[in-house]
Amino acid sequence: MSEAMTTSILSELVSGAKSANSFKGIRSEAEGFLADSRIPSKKHEDWKYTNIKRLFDNGLNLVSANDITFNSVDGVEVYWSTNEELVGSTAIHSKEAHAALNTSLFEKALVIRVKKGAQVNEELILQQVIKLNDGEFSATRVLIVVEDNASLKCQHHYSGSPQNSSLLNNLTEVFVGQNARLELNYVQEIGEGNLMTTTEVECQRDSNFTTNCVQLYGSLLRNNVNIRLKGENVETHLNGFYMLNGKELFDNHTLVDHLVPHCESNEIYRGILAGKSTGVFNGRVFVHRDAQKTNGYQSNNNILLSDDATMNSKPELEIYADDVRCSHGSTTGQLDEDAVFYLRARGLDEFGATALLLTAFAGDVLKAISSEILRSELEDKIQNKLKEMRA
Repeated sequence: MSEAMTTSILSELVSGAKSANSFKGIRSEAEGFLADSRIPSKKHEDWKYTNIKRLFDNGLNLVSANDITFNSVDGVEVYWSTNEELVGSTAIHSKEAHAALNTSLFEKALVIRVKKGAQVNEELILQQVIKLNDGEFSATRVLIVVEDNASLKCQHHYSGSPQNSSLLNNLTEVFVGQNARLELNYVQEIGEGNLMTTTEVECQRDSNFTTNCVQLYGSLLRNNVNIRLKGENVETHLNGFYMLNGKELFDNHTLVDHLVPHCESNEIYRGILAGKSTGVFNGRVFVHRDAQKTNGYQSNNNILLSDDATMNSKPELEIYADDVRCSHGSTTGQLDEDAVFYLRARGLDEFGATALLLTAFAGDVLKAISSEILRSELEDKIQNKLKEMRA
């Protein structure tokens, strides 16, 4: 496909788009995929509740990305790159349209690398303050490599007050080496803006990967998390907590791909919804024929604080092996009135009782975050949003 043709395809989606000189190979693949697939609409099964295509139909203008800031941590290399070979090697840009759009338009990649055997004690913190006006689009890219026998804990905070019709598209590729450990925590609170994130993970033998995502504010938040267990004895944990109010829409799609035997995946997502908000959870665990002795657990639980809030939950298991232990479940309901009454009878007012129960409900997710400082900050933010929901 010629450069003129691909530039035309990109320009149909985002004005001001043009092919960059860096990462030409994967850009060409991504642009070819976009030409065939285009941006999915609500007719697409994975997007039936989340109409992000309307932003493109109304017109978006490409602007330079707001840089991601980070603290310096001993034992961790962090740098911007326009030629890192591992960028794009997960090939997600040839499978998913928004990942393809990101690959076509991002300017440079933030590379985070922990060398073989390095045990990093201090937590790496990424701050991304989003500053987008109406109709603006931006793409950012992150690559995280934790080499064999190494370990890292990382936080990625999305904040700011982008305008309602803007969109940030971020793609993070993660490689966890043999006997390596990575904890990756996301905090999303972006006011009125729209955020689309994709996290693509590959785990090698004997590794341990944990990701925790807390969603607090945003007009539309869409998170795709895809994890491939490529070596035996891998352990993964996916945890998410989301609080929605007003007309917020938060959509979480996860895939854990068990490719080999003797691996374990655990997934817990919990949500609190108020106002006229809409939540979406679609979690899929895929166990391939050779992935015997797999342990897979998945749970999605939601509490609705208003009659107008809506939750769409679809946990899925697809199993082709015959020697596995896998389970999944989903519940959506109201707060337990008997529990509220019990706490009020012991001196708490209605808000205090409700807040205590909802904070405990979130606790099963928050306890997976190893940083006491971050957990404390999130507990305070949850309390503040509960007050907003009450108003």
